[in-house]
Amino acid sequence: MNKRNKSPHLSAFKRINQKYHPILYLLMLFYSVQTYGQKESKIISPASVENQLESDAEDKGKTSLWNALDSIDDAKNKFYDKSGFIVNMDYNSQVMGATSAVNNNIGASGVFRVYGKWNMIRNKKGTSEGGLVFKFENRHRYTENALREYGPIDIGFAGFMQSVYNDQRWRMTNLYWRQSFNNNKVVFYAGFVDVTDWADVHAAASPWTSFNNILFATGSGTMGGMFPDGSMGAMLNVWLNDNVYLVGSMIDINGQATQFWKSFDTFFNKFETLKTFEIGYTPGMKSAFLKNVHATIWQVDASEVIGTKSGYGIIGSASWLIGNKFMPFVRGGWAKDGGSFYEASVSAGFTYNIMGPNTLGVGLNWNRPSESTFGQKLRDQYVSEIFYKFKLTHHTEITPSVQLVANPALNMHTDFTSVFGLRFRAFL
Repeated sequence: MNKRNKSPHLSAFKRINQKYHPILYLLMLFYSVQTYGQKESKIISPASVENQLESDAEDKGKTSLWNALDSIDDAKNKFYDKSGFIVNMDYNSQVMGATSAVNNNIGASGVFRVYGKWNMIRNKKGTSEGGLVFKFENRHRYTENALREYGPIDIGFAGFMQSVYNDQRWRMTNLYWRQSFNNNKVVFYAGFVDVTDWADVHAAASPWTSFNNILFATGSGTMGGMFPDGSMGAMLNVWLNDNVYLVGSMIDINGQATQFWKSFDTFFNKFETLKTFEIGYTPGMKSAFLKNVHATIWQVDASEVIGTKSGYGIIGSASWLIGNKFMPFVRGGWAKDGGSFYEASVSAGFTYNIMGPNTLGVGLNWNRPSESTFGQKLRDQYVSEIFYKFKLTHHTEITPSVQLVANPALNMHTDFTSVFGLRFRAFL
């Protein structure tokens, strides 16, 4: 272990994280599919409840060793066909180790999740559908600092090297009504939502199954840093035609997933909100998730609760599947205040076989930490992340990764560190 660094900006960062727990992750533009098995026509986040349920339910091929779990899967799917209700659960565990750190070299955390949906309303033609979407979790740490805090506090990295593995314990991430009209050309969410489920979606932006670092998630890290990942709000998505879509939203910036019932009061009484608006192009609805170009603008009010200034920013993203497996991407953003980690950030890279059980991802990033957020001018950071996810069994997957960081902005004792990670997920 290295000697603790007591710098003021690190202490302030830790106090903010203890008081308020957002997650910048990745991801869900809108619900653009009517049935349970048409993933290619969706443009929602890979980390969203809808897409996670579909990914878990993909045909895995049966073997005698897993007959018991296969039977449970079959029973759940039959019940879903009859009732419109389905629920899954998973356990996620991850450990990271760094070659150079300001505090602890090792960090580890776990997350238990229960997530599902209940389709309750459907017209006779099947063109409109409505129902509840839910997800609650227990996020906990194994080491002194959870992995979300591990990056800034232990490694000296300005940002989150893993954004969703925190120590909030029990929390409600999603509890909202989803309504679709006209074969999903108009979709509406209202309730307790996660803004990263629809803002700046990217096929490889799930911190549960793809890239870990926030730099490869929503806005390449420029859209907030203190924004809640569970809060009262609403989203509306409209397809103008088969190629162009719009999505707009508003959420309570003071919401807390650990006390979701308080968001009613803060939303309607304080009315300090985050607003997003996005326009996107795709060659067709069925390829929207994998061939997509979009631009997003956002604005956030000042908040006394989390201690951030008002701010605004713009995000751009282009990702395009070439052939059946190779998908390059270029993404970036710029922000003015608003609690954003970065004033500017640009990411580029590719994934191979992103829709398959075994996936390779390579990403490169340059970013400039926000002087407004960190309280002083910090040096630019250069980051690369490589991961490979593969299925161990029908219901388990493992993802080794490495993050290479040049100029960690909160660690002035080194110009380079490597962070090796190992992530495990079991689901049912």
